[in-house]
Amino acid sequence: MRYVIAGNSVAAVAAIEAIRRRDDGGEIVVISPEPRTAYCRPLITYHLAGQVPSERLPYKQEGFYRARDVRVIYGKALEGLEPEKGRVVLTGGERLEYDRLLLAMGARPFIPPMDGVEGPGVYPFTSIDHMEAVEAHLKDWREVVVVGAGMIGMKAAEALHSRGVRVTIVELLDKILPVVLDNASSLWAQETLEKAGVEYVLGDSVVAVERDPQGGVRGVTLKSGTFIPCQGVIVAVGVRPNVGPLEGSGIEVNKGVIVDDRMETSLENVFAAGDLVEAYDLILGAKRPIQLWPLAYRQGLIAGANLAGGRKRYVGGFPINSVGFFGFKVASAGLSTVEPGVEESFEVLVYEDREKGIFRKAVVGNNRLMGFLLLNDTSRAGIYSGLIWSRMDVSPFKDALVEEVSLAEACRAVTRGMEPWSFDSMRDFRRMGWALFPRSYRKHFTAMPSRIEEVCAFESEVCTI
Repeated sequence: MRYVIAGNSVAAVAAIEAIRRRDDGGEIVVISPEPRTAYCRPLITYHLAGQVPSERLPYKQEGFYRARDVRVIYGKALEGLEPEKGRVVLTGGERLEYDRLLLAMGARPFIPPMDGVEGPGVYPFTSIDHMEAVEAHLKDWREVVVVGAGMIGMKAAEALHSRGVRVTIVELLDKILPVVLDNASSLWAQETLEKAGVEYVLGDSVVAVERDPQGGVRGVTLKSGTFIPCQGVIVAVGVRPNVGPLEGSGIEVNKGVIVDDRMETSLENVFAAGDLVEAYDLILGAKRPIQLWPLAYRQGLIAGANLAGGRKRYVGGFPINSVGFFGFKVASAGLSTVEPGVEESFEVLVYEDREKGIFRKAVVGNNRLMGFLLLNDTSRAGIYSGLIWSRMDVSPFKDALVEEVSLAEACRAVTRGMEPWSFDSMRDFRRMGWALFPRSYRKHFTAMPSRIEEVCAFESEVCTI
């Protein structure tokens, strides 16, 4: 049996582990577009800022592949798929046959239409190659424009600012972190940028990168006509599933590759996982791309197990985000941008303490927690995430969701006469996690190689996989 895995990031690594648990003799071939082992992409901004050394970026070394008898083809990507012949086309036209195939090619940075965008000095920021290119220019860059105020854009801006570069952020929409923050919380983020001395422009877009006669960047022109001088441009407006190489293969694609709950595509013996796919969203009840590191890992585990003959099921996921910049912390999940009083089907609960710098928001629909947003104090993120996962009726303690009460008080309705919890030990948090999940729902998780603590855990900045 030959397993071919197209891609070499977190979903691919998880699939390798899952395959070897069931099949220690099958041949595994990994197609790695980059000339390096799997590394933690969320850490590249920390490396640029000088906070993380380069040796910490890889989370799997060559020994991981050798120990599992995996052959890695470095520096080549999947360029096409010939399912009727059971083979893939690699960079340069080489063909490689497979018995079972996993598509884990991730996503590509989206570059919006801008005049002059092609050429030196303009980079996305999603890979080590991008980071190294930016780092090589820092000695010549005094001013940089970051296009996009999403998570990648904010972390890139923070890293560049820490390296002594003057940064201006340009965002098409009218707020910072537009897919995470609502109007009120975005004002908090704007104040943070102003205190840090970082300039920003909202509700405008870059239409042209202006270059000097030698081709170097001298600035950008906005749709409003404003000219911003700079020597470099970081494009951080998001990513799109990397479905281009699958054109003409017959595989079902919408925005991403469509998969079932086994992570299998419309083609027999072809599975997909990670940022490439459209999988089930537990909150919306529909399939869509959710480009999130932990979900990619879980999807890779399930796809790998099923490639090797297993019967694992993916129960779904939802967006969970966490980012910190210039001392400002944000944690969110689900429908975090719903504005109070705008949509009748949702009840929005907000607690705000400017003096302490605390903002909590919970979005409730049909007596279930559908989303949350936390600023600076993110200690409840794990509990809130567990409530979303469990689809638990929160009406008995809804009023305590965002208020200044202790965990023990907030959870009193859940314990129902059980031994009081002090939350002085991890044991109490584990018990809380299980209590949040109805017995009928726990089976979905015990059937997977995933512990309940992993579902409820919430890492803010460090890649731990």
